[in-house]
Amino acid sequence: MRINRENLIRFFDRKGFYIVLFLSIVVIAATSVYVTNNNLKKLEELRKAQQEEINSAIESDWGYEKELAQAQGKKEQQNNSTTAISQQEKSNVSDKKENLQPVTKNSDEVKSSGKNDSLTNSKVATVMASTTSTIKKDSNLSSTMLVLLKPVNGDIILEFAKDKLVFSKTLQEWTTHKGVDIGSKLGEPVLSAMDGIVTKVYKDPKLGNTVVIKNGKWETRYANLDDEILVKEQGKVVRGQQIGKIGASAKFEVGEGPHLHFELLENGIPIDPIAYFK
Repeated sequence: MRINRENLIRFFDRKGFYIVLFLSIVVIAATSVYVTNNNLKKLEELRKAQQEEINSAIESDWGYEKELAQAQGKKEQQNNSTTAISQQEKSNVSDKKENLQPVTKNSDEVKSSGKNDSLTNSKVATVMASTTSTIKKDSNLSSTMLVLLKPVNGDIILEFAKDKLVFSKTLQEWTTHKGVDIGSKLGEPVLSAMDGIVTKVYKDPKLGNTVVIKNGKWETRYANLDDEILVKEQGKVVRGQQIGKIGASAKFEVGEGPHLHFELLENGIPIDPIAYFK
């Protein structure tokens, strides 16, 4: 059977639109069914996951409640035990009070006791006096008015300024100054201002060669010294003993000329030494 080409074309011209529409509807329907099934599966998985989380939360809450109940039970047991012990202690104390009886002493015992008390008090007073004397000896200058020997002869060219500012010629700025600068000449002897122990001999990056002497609560520092230091650490020095010479080792005070940078500290706190010079 031969199919006429013109009849075929006319057929598709009439029915073609409906065929395409039908096929489109079929495709859309199939896609919808697929998407719907996929979404339903995802919703089911999500619901299961949420249910598992809820079950887990319920189980954890139940475990917490059980632990809380156990803790409360232990606490009640401890409280009951403490109450029982307290009542037992009170009972023991009351029994001891009932068993206590006043003790009377005869006149001889009273006299003997009085003698013993007086002897004890006398010994205590002697020990306290001895201890006080020892403390005074150990503290040396800490319990008396400090009198310092001026380490070098010269004028004060830069005063003490812990709570104010002074002008530094070297730094060309206003700054604090925890000691006094005593003008002198290069090579002039520097003397110890007080008796004490040499605790440090070192080169300070700002103040140069430095010697520290300590006596009780007092501490003296001698800086800008020459390289030739005449004392050693842990050595004893006496007031007026030479410890070194005036040098030019203080990098931060070169502009002030030859001088001794001298500091006085009480319990580690810098104070103005001028009032303590004899």
